[in-house]
Amino acid sequence: MAADPLWQLDAVSLDPARLREVSVAIPAGVTAVIGWSGAGKTSLLNLFAGFERPDRGAIHGAPRVAWVPQNGGLWPHCTGLEHLEIACGSRDGIETLLAAFDLAEKQAARPPQLSQGEQSRLAVARALATKADVLVMDEPLAHVDPARAGNYWRVIREHLARTGASLVFSTHTPESAVGEAQHALCLRAGRVLQAGPVAALYAEPPDEELMGYLGAGNWFTPTEARRWLRLQLATPRCLRPEQLAVAPADAGALRVEASHFRGACAEIELRHVPSNATRTFFHRPARDELRPGKFVQLTALLCFALLFFLTGCQRHASTAALTPRAWRTWQLPPEGASIPTPRSLAIGLGDEIATLDTAGRVLIYNADGALLRQWHMLDVKVGKPEGIVVLHDGRIVVCDTHYHRVVWFDRDGNWLKNIGQQGKENGEFIYPVGICKDTAENLYVCEYGGHDRIQKFSREGQWLASFGSFGTGPGQFQRPSGLTWLAGKVYITDAVNNRVLIFTDAGEYLGVLGTPGQPPLDFNLPYDIAAGGDGALYVIEYGSGRLTKVSTEGQLLGRFGHTGSGDGEFSTPWGLAIDSRLRLRIADTKNRRLVSLQL
Repeated sequence: MAADPLWQLDAVSLDPARLREVSVAIPAGVTAVIGWSGAGKTSLLNLFAGFERPDRGAIHGAPRVAWVPQNGGLWPHCTGLEHLEIACGSRDGIETLLAAFDLAEKQAARPPQLSQGEQSRLAVARALATKADVLVMDEPLAHVDPARAGNYWRVIREHLARTGASLVFSTHTPESAVGEAQHALCLRAGRVLQAGPVAALYAEPPDEELMGYLGAGNWFTPTEARRWLRLQLATPRCLRPEQLAVAPADAGALRVEASHFRGACAEIELRHVPSNATRTFFHRPARDELRPGKFVQLTALLCFALLFFLTGCQRHASTAALTPRAWRTWQLPPEGASIPTPRSLAIGLGDEIATLDTAGRVLIYNADGALLRQWHMLDVKVGKPEGIVVLHDGRIVVCDTHYHRVVWFDRDGNWLKNIGQQGKENGEFIYPVGICKDTAENLYVCEYGGHDRIQKFSREGQWLASFGSFGTGPGQFQRPSGLTWLAGKVYITDAVNNRVLIFTDAGEYLGVLGTPGQPPLDFNLPYDIAAGGDGALYVIEYGSGRLTKVSTEGQLLGRFGHTGSGDGEFSTPWGLAIDSRLRLRIADTKNRRLVSLQL
């Protein structure tokens, strides 16, 4: 049964035309109110805080609110410490809260003696001290140094998790909404354009205007997709920068007019030579310099996500349910102002957990989830790594995906060597994305990007064999994304083809697990696979947000989870590893957390 909303607005208007017939429910959790200047964000939050009443319509719900207005609303005659004492009613925990917002040395200062950033932090700290049911914040931390804002958002998140409070905040920065909110409310000129989950709005905005509310994106009509991507789309669709790659080509229809590096993404203006049309795209940064006049190829690297949005998440009542125990989650440490997301996992010595994240870091946790050590990859300007394995001597081998190589580190993160370069020959790679080992520590590496295959190497990196190819037929892949070895066989998740392929470890094709669209064993973007000590295979499904257990003969043994952000839910899970005690470690990527559970 769904929880009651915090507020229900029925045809609410504020004159003069600040809000226009707004009808929406504000759910419990974290909601971002998004819009450009003048959209009506502050007017809406004033209603929630009780500072204004509707001129027309009705608002239902009266939770206990702590309000952080845009100017902070601090009391000029009170010190920082007094602000929190008044809000809390006692001194319990106040010094800890001041320290969390780096205000311990400013507790005797009054607002005129504080910088704008310090005033913003004090206003948020005061709101947390009230222990209110709902925090309402108008552009919180807007004046705080971006490099430190992530630390304070983490304090807010921990407070919400500990107290069960909800948060409604306004912002015109997409990064805050995507990184912190579960729900989004998009305003324009006092009207609600869209209300719903942030993940859905980011991945599948209904139109080009709403796409921009959560950051850079590329809107493709079916005609535009055919022209620029040679891709057939049934309906218009958004591709975010991380879903679009640009690579040099010897010749072709697309020529570079201009290119600009923007950090996490890049911007390029292309000319379609046959039609003379030009267009700007936001894309993954390219390794090669894209100079004006060069020909390039534009590729939708994450086209498997489009398949997810077209097919949706299917559940079958007859599926056996797995019952997990010891469910536990934790976030990765921040990187500057952001909280990175986990991508790939592997089990190391003593059941240590080796993790790759979207900051390009390798993180090593002990079996209880305590961080032991971490380091960065050699370079992350082009993209982040997506495959990891730990050898018996403690060395760690990583698929450096966007640099088309495999990298060896010692257990402390010291670089040892690389193998490979971009190419299609033996020992070369195009987007190596997954890696596993057998009992002799031979390594199996899967690649995608139009030359999809598996390559086998010795533990020292000597090439031994290659098998599989790109396509939809027997023994062919469309984005092999994860793989595991068990009893002389290699099991590979063929993500876009929605199946698991089986080869001998010598490269002979044996068969397939799963038939797309035909239950009970129908996978929805299977993204990683691991063999358990119980002899079963475990598959994590990106498309359905679930864990599937299957026998090596293809019998469905059970399923657990669905798409969401709560306990027992996953959102675009990316990686999976199983330790010696049959504890499953899952990279719950969109939820920005690691999950541990036991079946």
